[in-house]
Amino acid sequence: MKLTNKILLILLITAYGCSDFLDDEIQYIEQEEITEFGKESRGLIDVIYTDYSFNYFTDFSVEYLTDNGVSSSNESSLATGYWGPTDNPYGYVWQQSYDNIRKVYQYIELVHDTGLPYLPNRDDALENERTINRYYGEAHFLKAWAEWELLKVFGGPSTDGQMLGFPIVDGILENEDYATLSRNTYSECVTQIMNDLDVAIQYLPLQYSGSGASNIAFTDAETGRASGLAAYALKAKVALYAASPAFNPNNDLVKWQRAADLAHEFIEMNGGLKPLQSYDYKREDNPDHIWRLRNSRQNNQLENRLYPPTLYGQGEVNPSQNLVDAFPDANGYPISASQSSYDASVPYISRDARFYRFLFYNGDSCYNSPNCTDYNPLEIFEGGQDNYGGFIDNVGTRTGYYLKKFLNDLDFDPSGIDVTTNLPKVYVQLDLSDLYLIYAEALNEAYGQPDAAPVGYTVSAKEALSMVRKRAGLLVDPYLDNAASNNSDFRDLVKNERRIELCFSGERFHDLRRWNDIANTNDVKGVKVIKNTDGTFSYQSIDVERRQYETKNSYLPLPYAELLVNNNLKQNNGW
Repeated sequence: MKLTNKILLILLITAYGCSDFLDDEIQYIEQEEITEFGKESRGLIDVIYTDYSFNYFTDFSVEYLTDNGVSSSNESSLATGYWGPTDNPYGYVWQQSYDNIRKVYQYIELVHDTGLPYLPNRDDALENERTINRYYGEAHFLKAWAEWELLKVFGGPSTDGQMLGFPIVDGILENEDYATLSRNTYSECVTQIMNDLDVAIQYLPLQYSGSGASNIAFTDAETGRASGLAAYALKAKVALYAASPAFNPNNDLVKWQRAADLAHEFIEMNGGLKPLQSYDYKREDNPDHIWRLRNSRQNNQLENRLYPPTLYGQGEVNPSQNLVDAFPDANGYPISASQSSYDASVPYISRDARFYRFLFYNGDSCYNSPNCTDYNPLEIFEGGQDNYGGFIDNVGTRTGYYLKKFLNDLDFDPSGIDVTTNLPKVYVQLDLSDLYLIYAEALNEAYGQPDAAPVGYTVSAKEALSMVRKRAGLLVDPYLDNAASNNSDFRDLVKNERRIELCFSGERFHDLRRWNDIANTNDVKGVKVIKNTDGTFSYQSIDVERRQYETKNSYLPLPYAELLVNNNLKQNNGW
């Protein structure tokens, strides 16, 4: 592993509230000084957060490996399934994760274990105690997150069939020590992550809330840091992957039961099954965002790169027709079902509410206003202003759609010069809807009775999934009622709901892998919209990009550079 042999320079962050601890000016401090300053030494932990913040465009690039979408500018070469020495979709994760694990150990050994106070005054004893404990909990959560990234990306079977994870490290190692490590088993890695999360839960507040001296060090000003609730959520997610077909080839039901147990524990710790909030990626106090991070308020990257041309954007992310077809009708039925109200001649009428919130489509003129007058209708039809080269040269969509999901409200006058919003941006790593979907999937696989809560559980799989669909307006849901009558149909529905609900968050690529479904990924389709002389529209299916995967693509290769310096690392089978 090509890890620096020195104590890393610390990115020193001078303020620690959630509103600024990821956004402040940074300065550098030398190794010798970190044990001499209280607040400054905590920069070893604070800087790790920046690796997991505002990763929208990384997520989008991963979505291009699935059948959910493409980039407007070029084909996704990695979607051929050839991940060679320099073309690993997640090659950076190995180095980044071990660097962050090293920083955690540096903090624990050089700062925490030395008893260095956070504040020098005796009058600050309570804040010192709580802050020191909080940072210790944060350190273990962030270490678990780095380990989770390694396991999620590189877990897989070696050539002898043994399911392996990553090399577990237990302290600050020198380069020569890293070069002798071997991969631990997948199960050992799961245990390691769970143990770190248990420590995090012990030392972290369940949630950050309130203000003032009565809640010092745990106030809502710290929201965005690791919390106990985030640790419970991550435990459920790690267990879900461990139970999934790619990593549980013998379908050990005990693993599914453990995932269901941990997801249920999370739900109980969160106060039970709660309705989901409306979609709002600018809201900084959204309780659905179990672990979220925030970028600068004065950042227009998303708007500039995602808005369609007539909204002064680059239209960079183009959702596929495949994804569009996955959205049910307004009553919750798949568009292929005989009961569906879907009409192919007017395909954007009477669709699931998430379709209108997540995607820009031809004729779309609505963001959030009830009468859909937020902007002029989009002209994605052939020759229209939002088609390729219409309003802006060399800009347009390859699929007939643009991505709306994460964008803030259109709060500008399109006739102006500085046209894109500066509202807050909230980047979510762990979301309540994902946890409900984890619970629904795990409980169904473990017990096969989605319509009933097994003994020891307070919520059925159907009830958890219902919360996700209710946010889409499906208060009466006959399709869910029917699907919940057997575990096979319910499994298919959960998979489709994960595809819709978590689209463009990077989840589908890993879902396809863990389900062993990646080899069945469909080629990406789009639509050509033609405006007829009478003002109506016709729609023609078009081929956009091929997807070519094999069974081995359920697992990713370890970085070849690491294999060259460490002969003890076993490569995943097929690579």
